[in-house]
Amino acid sequence: MQINVSNIKIVGQEGSERYLLSLGNDQASILHLKEKILSAPMHIESFYSHGFWQDYQGNLDLNDLLPLLQVEVALGSPLIPFNELYGSEEESKCVVFRQNDADRMLLYQEILQGRLRQGWGYSDRFSLFQGQQSFIQSYQNGKTDLDGTAQKQWNVLSRMLFIKEGDTLVIPKQPDSQHFLIVKAKRAPNSHSCYEFSGPLADTDDYRHVIYIDPDHIQKVHYDSPLTPLIVKRLLKSIAYSSPVNMVRNQEFKQAISEVFSSSEKEELEKAHPLHDKLLTIENKLYTEWVKTVRNLTPSDFEKLVKKCMKDNGFTILKSNSYDRKGGDIDLLCSKDIPVETPFELKSINLTYCIQIKKHENLTGSTGVHQLVSMEKNLNLDEAHVVQKILISLADGFTEECEEMAADHRVELINGVDFAQIYFKSI
Repeated sequence: MQINVSNIKIVGQEGSERYLLSLGNDQASILHLKEKILSAPMHIESFYSHGFWQDYQGNLDLNDLLPLLQVEVALGSPLIPFNELYGSEEESKCVVFRQNDADRMLLYQEILQGRLRQGWGYSDRFSLFQGQQSFIQSYQNGKTDLDGTAQKQWNVLSRMLFIKEGDTLVIPKQPDSQHFLIVKAKRAPNSHSCYEFSGPLADTDDYRHVIYIDPDHIQKVHYDSPLTPLIVKRLLKSIAYSSPVNMVRNQEFKQAISEVFSSSEKEELEKAHPLHDKLLTIENKLYTEWVKTVRNLTPSDFEKLVKKCMKDNGFTILKSNSYDRKGGDIDLLCSKDIPVETPFELKSINLTYCIQIKKHENLTGSTGVHQLVSMEKNLNLDEAHVVQKILISLADGFTEECEEMAADHRVELINGVDFAQIYFKSI
């Protein structure tokens, strides 16, 4: 949400420790004064209907108080310092914003019109402005939510509420898999917020979540341009920012993106190195021929090949061929500790891959995604583990149904040529 400190007003209180803050645009938060916590924003009527608010008669100085607060993005989520979340006049946020490859060109046309759309908006009841509880209830009214999908979707999508005018958004794989875009957020028409819940994307019944951007300043960048900083290419092609909406904390990445966006060599940024294009054509031919050869392996031998690839990349194999007799199935479960940079101490997170392996040709359907999603619920992994579900297939691609389901359940799809690239980098 776009917040201007001068627009924040205290409009009610419950005793001397809870205050209702109006943020503008019919949004509000609860200030817990003793704990110095500001709750996630909701429609102000939601607070009025569930509390006994008295008229505010105090003399709190918000200009001094707000920088001291911790902000709750979603119920139960980690708290983020107010200044870090909202930035300041001098420093804007950087957000990596991933879109569904299946509707890439339709979404790109919207970007050119100044609208950056996000999925998980296949119902007109899913506006983020209604707040967390109403959003989750709207989802659960439409379908069974045994795996907490509604909460997960809220935790990711609600970050859009905190994008403010002037923030930088990086959009990987737009308008094609060889490029990414850098754009600037702007306020929606007649609103103090950059977020809007609108009608669906043309020819779909989804993508109602919209961030408005400046269509006159869209920078297209080739991943393999000589001017693309290595840290940008490396992180955008890794799992570092794999959620649909990612708040960037890495200062080196943010600085690199800022320099690229302000570069005067706009046309050069869009082009790959000439030699790279020639090498890429040769590599793709070799990968395609290799995939045709590997398709002659038995399913068991192909699974052994994937297992070897994961071991060569430093992963520990935890389980093979696990299934629950109810449709859940994982061919390979493996994990690896990944170092994490923090300003305080050296830490690591445990990354766990749940992999389903298919030795298909042509297109792979949605069965593998079903198997992964069903089986994930029965793994009982420690909450500290970061779990990534992956469907690897030797096929040329995936059906539309498979891609849509994978996007809904955050399953990474890897086709034959993609796997060939991963395999040869590991040997």
